[in-house]
Amino acid sequence: AQAENESRSDNIRLGLAHRAATGTSGLYTRKLYGYKKNKDGELVVAEETAKVVRNIFRWYLDGDSVLGIIKKLAEAGIPSPAGKEKWNKRAIETMLVNEKYTGTVTLLDSASHEFAYQMKDCIPPIITEGEYREVQEEKAKRSNVVTDDNGTHRSNKKYSSKRK
Repeated sequence: AQAENESRSDNIRLGLAHRAATGTSGLYTRKLYGYKKNKDGELVVAEETAKVVRNIFRWYLDGDSVLGIIKKLAEAGIPSPAGKEKWNKRAIETMLVNEKYTGTVTLLDSASHEFAYQMKDCIPPIITEGEYREVQEEKAKRSNVVTDDNGTHRSNKKYSSKRK
């Protein structure tokens, strides 16, 4: 029974990897804030929410903190992706690191994370790759997490998520 379960698990893993490699995985077209599915099940830009995504990226690059962005969204009366009045930090932080907004989707092998399957231009982009890279650089500048000879730890300087 154990060998059968392991064999079934291996077959499922191989099937998922094959679909990721051939571009037929449903994860490439998984719904995301700023997009909607058309009648064929493909992701297309939902202009109203895509505008919110663009604003979030722009506000962050303009120096707003995640909490500052949440405040702006609340003032504008824009509901969260879950339909709630207030956005949470995790939703904004996840959005800012999600490469899918550039039209590029990367899938990792769930078991070992050794293999990555990447498909460019599989969905229409909401932001440019340049904007995405700028945000990642800005996030690194604002972070107080450092990696040195002693490992990864918080720096001893005062932290502010706002641009200096």
